[in-house]
Amino acid sequence: MGSCCFKKSALAVPINNDSSDRTLPLHIPKWKRGALIGEGAYGKVYECLNLVTGELHAVKHIELSGTPEQIFREVYYLKKEIFMLKNLYHKNIVQYLYTEINNDYNGVDIMMEYVSGGSMRHLLNKFGKFEEPMAALYMKQILEGLMYLHLQGIVHRDIKSANILVTQDGVIKLSDFGASKKIKSDYVNDKNELSRSLKGSPYWMAPEIARRSGHGFAADIWSVGCVMIEMITGNAPWKSVSKSVKDVMERIISGQTPPIPLGISLDCKKFIEECLKVDPTKRPTPGALLNHEFLKKG
Repeated sequence: MGSCCFKKSALAVPINNDSSDRTLPLHIPKWKRGALIGEGAYGKVYECLNLVTGELHAVKHIELSGTPEQIFREVYYLKKEIFMLKNLYHKNIVQYLYTEINNDYNGVDIMMEYVSGGSMRHLLNKFGKFEEPMAALYMKQILEGLMYLHLQGIVHRDIKSANILVTQDGVIKLSDFGASKKIKSDYVNDKNELSRSLKGSPYWMAPEIARRSGHGFAADIWSVGCVMIEMITGNAPWKSVSKSVKDVMERIISGQTPPIPLGISLDCKKFIEECLKVDPTKRPTPGALLNHEFLKKG
C-alpha cells in the first residue's frame, strides 16, 4: 500500500458538549500514512510518520458516508469516543494523541501511540498458544487496564485479542474504544444506567449483551474469560463448537458458555469459570480477579 501525505484542510474537532471552546489542537503536524496494521468494525489502523518530530504513530481512519444527518450522527459518536480517549492516562491503555477531520467530512483520523509489537491476535497467529505463566502475566496487565477504565466509568465492550496490543517490552495496551460507553453506575448495575445496545464481537460477547437485557461493567469480565481461552488455546472462544456466528449467538442467548479447554491447571479453569458466570452480578470485578490464585503464576 502506497504512502500519502495528509495535511489537507483539517479541522480541529470539538470534544465536549458544553458552550466552552475546548477543541483539539489547531496546529496539527504533517504526517504520512504507511502500511495497514489493523482493521476492525470501527475503522482501519495504519502506521504513520510525524513529519515534524520524526515519531512513529498509529492512525485510526474512519470513513464517513451517507446522508448529512447520518454523517452528523457518526461525528457525534466519534466525538464521544475522542472525549473518552483524551482523558485516559494509564500504562495499559493506548495513548491518544490528536484528531483531524477533513473539511468535506468524508473521513476522520485519530492519532494514537504506536505499539510496535502489534496485537495479541498477531502474536497468537505467529507463535501459537501461550503457556499459562505467560498468559497470567498478560492477564494481570489486561485487568490493570480494565480496572482503570471501570474506575473512570467506562465499559470497553469489545475486549478481545485483536484489540489488545503488546509492546516490544511485553507491556499490554488495551485499544479500540469504538464500542465503549461511559456509564454512571458502579459494579452493581443500575437499571437506569444499563446500556441496551448490541455492541462487541459475537464470539466474545456476554449473554446480557446478546439478549439486549442491559449490560454494565460485568460484560467486560465475560470477555476477559474469553480472552483467557484465546491465550491458552490460540483460538477464538467457541471455535471448537461452531464457526457460525448465528449459531454462537443462539448458544450465548440460551445461557451456554464457551467450552473450557482441556489439559489446563485447576487454577486456570477456576479463573475462566469465574469470568464466564452467566449471571453478570456473580462475576468478579477486575480488582478481585487480580488477587486470583492463577495470576500468581505470572
